[in-house]
Amino acid sequence: MFYSVVAIAQEVNEDKFFNIGPISISDLYTITPNKQNIVFKIKNNTSRTIRQIYGWAYKFDKGADGKGKNFVLLNNPHKGGIIIKGKPHRPGSISEWSFPLVRKPSIASQETSYTLRVHSRSIFFASTEPRKKQITKP
Repeated sequence: MFYSVVAIAQEVNEDKFFNIGPISISDLYTITPNKQNIVFKIKNNTSRTIRQIYGWAYKFDKGADGKGKNFVLLNNPHKGGIIIKGKPHRPGSISEWSFPLVRKPSIASQETSYTLRVHSRSIFFASTEPRKKQITKP
């Protein structure tokens, strides 16, 4: 199984993507204002268009040694993510995927962080590749 590395503080402006094979997951995330979804930026490293991603969103506490502890599953892994920006998720592109939360996250603290775990068999591809938009020159 693949794990994204610990999501770092939200103040960082640059996205750092952690390559886990077919996809790369950003270390930055967004929790929607109603606390019902968590959004991760995901880069498609494959040569095919991604149709669906099933992942596990975890909340965890950062220990003094920088490792995670007390992992709590926040979503239903059988309910896949929803692409909200960058549809369709073409090869080499970056899209935002929203994962619905079953449990509302508690008040954020410096020690609490979130991560997304995705297995390579939890990524499903489009059966036919969508056409690329052709730009016509006047």
